[in-house]
Amino acid sequence: MSLFARLNAIRSEEKNTNNFQHEALKNEYNRIEHLPFFIQDYLISRITLGYSKATIQRYIYDFCDFFTYVMKQTESKLEDIIQLPLEDFLKLETSSVQLYVSYLSLEVENEARTINRKLSALQSLFDYFIEIEKTTTNPVTNVNRPKIGKREPIFLTQREVRQLLDYIKTEQPEKNLRKRLYHEKLKHRDYLVFYLLTSTGLRISELSALKMKDIQFERQTLTVRGKGNKERTIPLTSETIKTIQFYLHSLPPSSRRETSRASLIIGYDFKTNSYTESVTLSALQKMIQRTIERAKSHVPILRDKPITAHKLRHTFATALIENGVDVLTVQSLLGHESVATTQVYAHVQDHTRKQAIERLSFSL
Repeated sequence: MSLFARLNAIRSEEKNTNNFQHEALKNEYNRIEHLPFFIQDYLISRITLGYSKATIQRYIYDFCDFFTYVMKQTESKLEDIIQLPLEDFLKLETSSVQLYVSYLSLEVENEARTINRKLSALQSLFDYFIEIEKTTTNPVTNVNRPKIGKREPIFLTQREVRQLLDYIKTEQPEKNLRKRLYHEKLKHRDYLVFYLLTSTGLRISELSALKMKDIQFERQTLTVRGKGNKERTIPLTSETIKTIQFYLHSLPPSSRRETSRASLIIGYDFKTNSYTESVTLSALQKMIQRTIERAKSHVPILRDKPITAHKLRHTFATALIENGVDVLTVQSLLGHESVATTQVYAHVQDHTRKQAIERLSFSL
């Protein structure tokens, strides 16, 4: 068989490969089995492009929401959705999508930002079908989208960050045996998580995925693969390097990060009383919220500011702007694809400019 005949034979076996991929997806993602196969194919294509697991799961939930609406309006069943042929789906018209927007807004009472995200998922899906020449039109393109009001980001001041980090470093273990054990085993890890979020601007998903090979100790840099598998480099201060090394040295010899592929952030399994090779995104998020809740008694401002991992990222960006760093540099450090996303911090820049002008004095 010639070279290209063999290549064509491989393409003819693609259907069997896809079936295997679909089965594998069911073990990785919630509710994906509720979606038609052609949408699962689209999701597989996004995975091959480096989309994160969190992004793929968000797409699945958004598509499920859309088909829930379809079932409600057409009085159809889940089986009808799962077996839906692509040809039928491609008959969707802009007017129907506009009605979906009204449903999300008036009945479900989704915020404008959430509605726009769900529309973007649908639009991306149709762009994919145009790309693979299954259709020539995208019914989502001309839909009237709700306007998103500008919201100033919630963040901690640099003084408040120091208070929070000081609390985490000096926190005393509770009397509860399990909590005391947790504190003993993971207090240095928890401090490092908060420290890195506020000093590097990492997304929590990026932090949980960090490997030892991503840290260049001699060059004092951190290599991060963000959204869309795009790589960026973040400079690290000497203090940050020391904080990372202190955490690594605090681990018992059996759990030391010996290989370049080892995860930086570890977990702890209380059932086996042993450290785990990595930690889940969900576990980190829960730890952050528990710590913030405990810290409220020592850092009162936390009672008024709903701080999350993402708000700590805002804190990093805001501190940079306040210290005179330009928006384009902040954009590159945060890994924003568009500078428009970073412009949310422009209010800080305006305030800093105003303070600079007020400090000027030419009076005699």
